[in-house]
Amino acid sequence: MTVSALRVIVDGDSNKEYRRGDKVTGRVILVVEEQAEVDSLKVVFAGSCVTKTTRPLHVYGNTDASPRCNYEEMIRIFVHEKELVPHSTLGPKKYSWMFEFVFPELTEQRYKRLVRGANYPREPHALPPSFQLKTSVPGGAAQISYFVQARLILSGSKETKRCKHTLRYHPIPPVDILRDAKAIPTILYGQIWKPTKEKKASWKAIRQMLSGVSMSSSPRIVPTLHHPTQIAPGQHIPLSLSLFNSRDPLNHAQRECIMDSFTVTISTYSTTICGHSMTHPEDVVSKHVTCIAKTNMNKPIPFNQTRNLTSDFRLIDDMECVPTFKTYTITRRYALGVIIGIKFNDQHFTIRSNISLEILPRMPCELLPAPLEERENVDQLPRYTPREPEREFAPPDYDSTCALSRTPSSSKSLSLPGSRSSDLFSGASRQSTAASTPVSEMEQPRYERVMVQT
Repeated sequence: MTVSALRVIVDGDSNKEYRRGDKVTGRVILVVEEQAEVDSLKVVFAGSCVTKTTRPLHVYGNTDASPRCNYEEMIRIFVHEKELVPHSTLGPKKYSWMFEFVFPELTEQRYKRLVRGANYPREPHALPPSFQLKTSVPGGAAQISYFVQARLILSGSKETKRCKHTLRYHPIPPVDILRDAKAIPTILYGQIWKPTKEKKASWKAIRQMLSGVSMSSSPRIVPTLHHPTQIAPGQHIPLSLSLFNSRDPLNHAQRECIMDSFTVTISTYSTTICGHSMTHPEDVVSKHVTCIAKTNMNKPIPFNQTRNLTSDFRLIDDMECVPTFKTYTITRRYALGVIIGIKFNDQHFTIRSNISLEILPRMPCELLPAPLEERENVDQLPRYTPREPEREFAPPDYDSTCALSRTPSSSKSLSLPGSRSSDLFSGASRQSTAASTPVSEMEQPRYERVMVQT
């Protein structure tokens, strides 16, 4: 009994990203060279969540050199099976069976928290995206995968012949997602600042007396950071700052601070759990990326006014930009760290904020806002007016062209204003030598009468 080939072929592009509700169709091909007794042939459509880690057997001493205990856990997110061939005899032939599955909306496994622990979701939840990670612990790894697998069991054999085709899955963004990210204000009461001593110039004192505002007291600065809580790849991340002076709400004194530095960091935290209910070894992988780092800015920020901190700040849509998710044994979350250096007169203080940021699945291209340079107002080109066909496509007049080339003229005589032959960097113009330029668009040569003495 010989089976030479078992294959799974999925229709469509092999790099396609599937969403919930998408159909997965294809064929299972089996080539039998000799007559074979088949116990069963099934095609399985499933999703799995696998975590691995290790721990040293001896807590004390050199843990790197000591033996380590391996932990591994696999959870089926969902399983759909279809039997293609029951117990039967297959002759030498090439066989093919069609299959069709649909990506579900929710997971299927249910676990009791008393058995698995409080970290396991109790109810079905949205499918997590395809994910793969290596932790810093020796042998530590985590993977979320979706696949179509063919399983063949021959009579008299305990071995199962398998063939698997992996599928890429990405969640659908929320229906109510906005084209532009929404920023919400967060008043940082814990970072209210008041200068210890303020030096006042005489002209400021006179100005304050005339305005009726008491300037004897120093300002009491209450910072407010405007930031988003949800962002999708390709969306602009709006960040802005306002400094409220509670002792002069209307800013009659027209005071201001100076923003000296600005730093933005995006942190990624991946948590994996595996093991039984008593131990639950947990690994946390953190990564911090500094996206913006500016110093010596000297940007004025008047009191009680909001100032934008970012103009075209977007997430890069790459393999690291995985949507925020939490499933049975793997969690992925993000944080947005903002540090702003502020200067008031000769005194400095720092505003710090660490915000939980939810990264949404990527938006369709038609919903993404255009980049900043494409949204700027530019002068439109004049409307195109076609020329007469017989003159637009007519062959060049070589006599006139040759006559023009023999006639001395200045370097600007053949360059039209705004023509493409002008040099934008040097300011000079080049002679247009294109033979297809109609004669009507060229300057005619100038002839001057010259007196010749004999």
